[in-house]
Amino acid sequence: MHTVVARFHHVSREPAAIENDLVTRGADDAHITGYTVAMTLDADSRDEAATLARQLLDGIGATRIKITNRGAKHVTS
Repeated sequence: MHTVVARFHHVSREPAAIENDLVTRGADDAHITGYTVAMTLDADSRDEAATLARQLLDGIGATRIKITNRGAKHVTS
């Protein structure tokens, strides 16, 4: 299980709708704060989790995706 934190620009939809789409598409959990999303993914490695996160975000139409290196410690709930 890995948590992926990503920044993206996507102003045309409500964050709750994006969170629901990410979970529907395969994230175990997704939370968006501003334009930062934290997703928990069932993956064997960090690289696999980052690749899956990019695919999920691309699938909802997010643009300018950047996976952060510092991870979940920067996410507040």
